[in-house]
Amino acid sequence: MNDAPHRAPRPSQARTTAWRYFLAGLALVGATVGLSRVLHAASGTDRVIVIPIGTADRLAAGDPVELIPADLRFQLRDRLVVVNNDSSTHVVGPFTVAAGQRLTKRFSEAATLTGACSLHPSGTITIEIGGT
Repeated sequence: MNDAPHRAPRPSQARTTAWRYFLAGLALVGATVGLSRVLHAASGTDRVIVIPIGTADRLAAGDPVELIPADLRFQLRDRLVVVNNDSSTHVVGPFTVAAGQRLTKRFSEAATLTGACSLHPSGTITIEIGGT
């Protein structure tokens, strides 16, 4: 048997160790809750706009083309998807979509975007991204 006396830790050491465990546990709980919120956050709604073949020809012939409204409204985490099946580049507000290309934009900040729009008779569009 060991006859050496057992030393109890000093009170300040014990307090420091307890605080370290407490803070580590708190950090672990915080990380778990944060990760859970990210993984379970609503992914938002997709608004898909398909530009058909021949849209540029219709515009050139003076035909009215109204594939989208002049005002689009989104919430945070919503996504705008524009699929351009036409032979020409088209503009939707601040976004340009080349022929045969696809634009995907998920909105992460509240904003109001305005600009030209080749898919509406007015020639302009306002995209409103609301919070929440």
